[in-house]
Amino acid sequence: MKMNNNNRDFYIGLGFHSDVDAGEIEQAIREFLKELDIEQNEVKGLCTVDFKNTEELQEVSAKFGIPILLFTRDEINSVDVQSRSAAMDAFNIKGVAEPCATLGANRNNGKIKFVKRKSFNRRITLAVVLKERDLEGGNK
Repeated sequence: MKMNNNNRDFYIGLGFHSDVDAGEIEQAIREFLKELDIEQNEVKGLCTVDFKNTEELQEVSAKFGIPILLFTRDEINSVDVQSRSAAMDAFNIKGVAEPCATLGANRNNGKIKFVKRKSFNRRITLAVVLKERDLEGGNK
């Protein structure tokens, strides 16, 4: 069953190594959206930690026409996450992709549904979250 519904708002959380280029980020996002049957125009934010606002991410944001939403360590550490992340060891934060996607979806106090988290070549991790309000009116 296709999930396509123009009333859906998805937020993608991104964590990535510092040497990842824009093409790699773009390819990972395109693969992830295709795998989950999500249209690009349904993505309302590319969400990450404030110190990952790189030129590469800005390039991808401009190409897709999707805004970047940045979050601080304190905001990220306030989110309950399902799995332990390497970010705890590297940056003293609970994670990047999953908590940032959650924060992006919750910025308007909406409830969310975690959809999926996936790693690409162990260099990019993406997580996608759906606003719960969009689930209620979804499959009529």
